[in-house]
Amino acid sequence: MDSIETRVKSLAKSLGANLVGITTTEALADGPPSADPRYLLPSANSAICFAVSLDGDIVQEFISKKNWRPHCENRKTLVKKLYSIGETLTEQLRSEGYEAVNVDINANYRPEKGAKDVTEMTEFHPDFSHRYGALAAGIGRLGWSGNLLTAEYGALVELGSVLTSAALRSDKPIPDKDHPCDNCKMCSLVCPVEMIQPKASTQVTVAGITETISCKRPNTCCWIGCTGYEGLSASKTWSNWSPYRLGQSLPTEKKELDALCVSLQKKDPQMQDEVSSLSDYRNAVFDPDWFYYTVCGFCRSVCASSHEKRVANRKLIINSGTAALMLDGSHVKADDNAVRVRTPFGLDVVMPRDELSKKRTENPNRSGQFPLDREVIEHLCQHRNSAEAKSRFA
Repeated sequence: MDSIETRVKSLAKSLGANLVGITTTEALADGPPSADPRYLLPSANSAICFAVSLDGDIVQEFISKKNWRPHCENRKTLVKKLYSIGETLTEQLRSEGYEAVNVDINANYRPEKGAKDVTEMTEFHPDFSHRYGALAAGIGRLGWSGNLLTAEYGALVELGSVLTSAALRSDKPIPDKDHPCDNCKMCSLVCPVEMIQPKASTQVTVAGITETISCKRPNTCCWIGCTGYEGLSASKTWSNWSPYRLGQSLPTEKKELDALCVSLQKKDPQMQDEVSSLSDYRNAVFDPDWFYYTVCGFCRSVCASSHEKRVANRKLIINSGTAALMLDGSHVKADDNAVRVRTPFGLDVVMPRDELSKKRTENPNRSGQFPLDREVIEHLCQHRNSAEAKSRFA
């Protein structure tokens, strides 16, 4: 009869996991607080960690600004798959008499002192870190960016974890000699908000493995960039897929950066919804009308499995141009006639000039629109003449 370890791994792979590994609470004991599975499951003895790979061709279209939505849709498909894998593993373990918890894929942040909700958070520590679990389980190692990097797929993976009271046999972490990161630091060159510092480093230890990674800027810097409050690079020649601009340099001091992020979140229509993806991520993912809004993640997208591909990906990103918003809620590559228009949300938005005079035919509340995009479009359509008069070149 196969061991329980073999059975759960085979089950995960049969459901679509590309990589699966197991670690234990004991192995994770030397890690940061978010590496402790007992926070979610006090009886946890083990963690089953798994990864699914992104579509590499779609990632190429995304980073080169040839096509935006397919990458968003690919991510949603994979996150649904991760939840399904986790739920099936959880049910199987419970049927055998063990306790088990399927860890949320995202938005599972630990409460912070003084923060009444996510809009006031500045640290964003997860209930359980999928990255730390996957490192300890031998799925990958942390690259310079801090993202999990695998030998097979680079950083182009989405991660899931199931915690259980079952005392499983742990896999071994990948040894230093087989570390998939070659320290190329392409990740630090493709972050538009310069979250990942190219020289300053720090260390993190998990399961007896000490990783040297970038000493990154505060987490609110990443939140601003990946949420899309600012998408333009310092060179102003390329952006991520966000059409939004702050019109100011990001503060260098953590206190000021945190305050800016909180103020932007307070104005963000998505954050004002009583029920949103941030309040119920799992339900949002399985809602057919919910759009998996993704505008950045370039630090991960650049990191393919080979050095040559990483260099090529970096060139695609920095030569990709900038993004603009259309009245139908789509994002496109901005042309020379793009203009920058003020919004009531503390941000400017870049749009093709002819969009400001075009008659909108789309329902502003149609499915598949991001709340901020939808509200900005509604505002611009209501104040079309004023917006056109006050617009300025991006």
